[in-house]
Amino acid sequence: MSPHPDRRCWKVIDRKFQYGLAFRLLFSAILLFLAGLVLVFSPSIFLLGTTSDPETLEKSATELLVLHKRIWPAALFCFAGVFIYCLFLSRRIAGPVYRINTVLEQLLRDERPTRITFRKNDWFHPTAELLERLSDKLHGPSRKDGETMGGGNP
Repeated sequence: MSPHPDRRCWKVIDRKFQYGLAFRLLFSAILLFLAGLVLVFSPSIFLLGTTSDPETLEKSATELLVLHKRIWPAALFCFAGVFIYCLFLSRRIAGPVYRINTVLEQLLRDERPTRITFRKNDWFHPTAELLERLSDKLHGPSRKDGETMGGGNP
C-alpha cells in the first residue's frame, strides 16, 4: 500500500488557492452573465423607453417581468454550481501541489521521499514521475521491498 492512499474525503487542501480560484471563476462568470443580461433585457427596456403605444408597452413590460422571474433563480443556481465545481476541480490541482511541496521539502532536508503518488484523477502525474527521477538521481535507485529505507545514500 502506498504511503498516501487514494483518499476521497472532502477537504479543502489549500484554502487560499482553492477559494481564490473559485472566486475568480465566479467573478468572471458573473461578468459574462451580466453581459448576457444586457443582451436579453435591452430589447424590452428599449421598447419601454421609446414607445408610447399602450399595447406595445404592456407586451414589453410583461416580457420583462417574465424574464426576471425565470432568469434570476437560474442565475443563482448556476453561480452556486460554478463555485462548487471550481472547488472540486481546484482540489485536483491543490492536492498534487501540496504533495510536490512536501517532497521538495524532504529533498532539501536530504531525506529520501517515499514513493510519490497522486490520486487517480489528480493532475500533474508526469511531475510525480519527474520528482521520483530527481530523488533517484540524488539518493540512488529505490531499494527493493523488504529492505529498510534510510535517509542517506544506499
